[in-house]
Amino acid sequence: MKITAYTNNPSALKDAIDKKIRDKELKTWEILQNNQNEVLYSHTPEQWKEKAMPKPEISKDKIEFEIRWWNDDEPNEETKGYISGRFVEILMVHFRDKFTNLKVE
Repeated sequence: MKITAYTNNPSALKDAIDKKIRDKELKTWEILQNNQNEVLYSHTPEQWKEKAMPKPEISKDKIEFEIRWWNDDEPNEETKGYISGRFVEILMVHFRDKFTNLKVE
């Protein structure tokens, strides 16, 4: 599952997300890193914590958030859908002015 935000400045969108998480404005999200030092966003309520984590990948005109998980512990489609929905929600509520279009696939 993947969320794509089309934007003229994908780095600015990622930086804004990171800042709001670090500043505790997005109280139910945290930034983690995997063993390759890639950033992962985890929804912190216990039943969702580290189950399905959007991983940002910056391109020229977009940022993609692909759902990842630890090792072979792939979450079910319902969990991926829930986390994707919650992440789309924060994009729409907090960062709507930083992208032109969203796609979820």
